[in-house]
Amino acid sequence: MSFPTKLKSILHRVANALKSVLAPLLFLAALLVILQLLANSGMLKSFVLPAPTDVFASLLRDLPLFTPHLLQSLKIAAVGFLLSIIVGVLFALLIYRFKAMYRIFYPLVVASQTIPTMVITPVIVLIFGYSDLPRLFVVVLTCFFPITISLFRGLRSVDRDLLRLMQTMGASNWETMRHVLLPASLPQFFSGLRISATYSVMAAVLAEWSGGGEGLGILMLRSKRSFRFDRMFAAVILIIVLSLVFYGVVLLLEKIAMPWQKSLKQKD
Repeated sequence: MSFPTKLKSILHRVANALKSVLAPLLFLAALLVILQLLANSGMLKSFVLPAPTDVFASLLRDLPLFTPHLLQSLKIAAVGFLLSIIVGVLFALLIYRFKAMYRIFYPLVVASQTIPTMVITPVIVLIFGYSDLPRLFVVVLTCFFPITISLFRGLRSVDRDLLRLMQTMGASNWETMRHVLLPASLPQFFSGLRISATYSVMAAVLAEWSGGGEGLGILMLRSKRSFRFDRMFAAVILIIVLSLVFYGVVLLLEKIAMPWQKSLKQKD
């Protein structure tokens, strides 16, 4: 590929990327301008929704206060997310490989998602106390389900002819899993991973609402009780940013793990 062709391809990808983010950014900017105008006119009371400038001012002014809470939520969400991946993958492999495991555990996996997180969190805190353990438990309970189901469906959707071909060639179960099942199920697996990535931050914050020393959820409650709504919404912004970071990391890992997807998109 010549240099002009490469440059044209790069510019085309940059233009497509800008198009994908320009519309939501413009909408967000327009929304912030409207909220600021309503706040300046007095139509929007600060105890209902503070002005965007007040929120961002609080974010900058109180950054030393936010930092330890942000790091605590980041730790719980990240560790819980990693544990969710381990648990989710193990459950998916077990219920795919063994029919008895499917009959026993699949209904339990589904039933675990019928309990609202806000209901089960206080019970978990009462059992394990005010430590990181109940928070991690809540994150894992919330996040492992999309990973388990997406990977399980990915494994079930693999072409049976490919599996029979591997058996004919004398491949072991591990070789079949490594060379056929896992690569073929990666798109569904990462689909569930993207969902769980954002769930992990949400679950960490919900778990913090039940008590604890640090965390963005704790900071939100304290700010609300002290009528510092600008600080409360600043914490919300940090939660959104943290969720986007987790989502972006998963997208990056997806591109690394499935380089052929990029080639297919370029052909399309």
